[in-house]
Amino acid sequence: MIEGIAGVAYRGLMTVATGVAATASRLPAAPSRWRGLRDRLGRLAPEERVLASGAPALWLHAASVGELVAARPLLRRLRDRFPGRLAVVSTLTRTGLELARQTPEAHVALLLPLDAPGAVRRLLDEFTLEAFLFTETEVWPTLLVELATRGVPTFMVSGRVSARTAARARWLRPFYRRALASVDCCMQTEQDATRIVALGADPRRVQVAGSLKFDGASADPPPDVQRLAAALGGRRLLIAGSTHAGEDEAVLGAYERVAAGRDDVVLLLAPRHPERLAAVAELVRARGLPLVSYANLAGEVLSARTVVLLDVVGPLAHCYELAVLAFVGGSLVPAGGHNVIEPARAGCPVLVGPHTENAADVVERLVTGGGAFRVSSAENLAWAIAGLLDEPARLADMGRRARALVEAGQGAVERHVKIIAARLSMTSFARAAG
Repeated sequence: MIEGIAGVAYRGLMTVATGVAATASRLPAAPSRWRGLRDRLGRLAPEERVLASGAPALWLHAASVGELVAARPLLRRLRDRFPGRLAVVSTLTRTGLELARQTPEAHVALLLPLDAPGAVRRLLDEFTLEAFLFTETEVWPTLLVELATRGVPTFMVSGRVSARTAARARWLRPFYRRALASVDCCMQTEQDATRIVALGADPRRVQVAGSLKFDGASADPPPDVQRLAAALGGRRLLIAGSTHAGEDEAVLGAYERVAAGRDDVVLLLAPRHPERLAAVAELVRARGLPLVSYANLAGEVLSARTVVLLDVVGPLAHCYELAVLAFVGGSLVPAGGHNVIEPARAGCPVLVGPHTENAADVVERLVTGGGAFRVSSAENLAWAIAGLLDEPARLADMGRRARALVEAGQGAVERHVKIIAARLSMTSFARAAG
């Protein structure tokens, strides 16, 4: 009964929210963010409707840019395994949508509709879906229940449940149990598997398949990364990736102290959210540090103490291959931490702060294995950077250890493909028998 009441209340709330969004998007003087809400109402453009009607579809939803990058090899393998299918990719943000549209594995890229019955059904009606895949923790109850009602095989891939979410299992279970009942959950770790069952997943449908981020796509670096390599002019590159408000100040303070005694370092600063770029640029200017836009890199060699602001989407993983040391953000502030696998795969030693709940298992393995170092505070960040820069042999050893740990965790794509292919084969057999 509680689950029923919770479900009705949730669907009602989302229906009201969708109505408000539709009205707000049509207001004559509406800000661009409000106008953009129309793209989450479950409607396709005419050219997208033509594509949607042309072939059965495999749909991958990845909330963030990092999750989309990690899931691309899986989507590529599924396209090879099931040729002739339309590949649909959805995200939650404009930044993610921009990257999805540039992704060669995707035929159609769109924003996930708001989780209201009308918007969800409207969009699903456009496709003949053979499978729906969603990454990590993207549980949308209305969408998942509707997919189950239509008999669409649904998979959580590279599934992860944070300790914070697990602690709320008692309250989330009424929303999640029905939504997860028909979902095949491919979880990153045994702990994630235990937690998703506590949230309501069917234990018979839960398997450990590993993290897709270990099997990230390897490709030639784009020309802009090569321009950055040339601009370094032999200087050592430090990267602060996926930083949040409060961390940029700490990173810049540490860099200012480290660079004061050196003329051989350059910092690449990559804020997590693009809307903060202007504010971060002002922080750099306020400290009197030379500032260069990544998008505007030319042929000139960067001067000492320069900060390069990463103001384009996509190249961070390749940039790590140029760095001697990387700090991964979301970890000095309580945001749970971000992707440490990308720098580790590139053989780049990793620094993190105390808040790494979102990747606790991987971070612990890197720290214990000597590929990463944890700093307890912003004050310790400068000390750690300076100390490691003074020990190039230790830096090189940390990089080798980090890469080895990532290589040891690979194979997740093939494990996912086997699980998905087996389920789709069973579904096809059952439909043929019926």
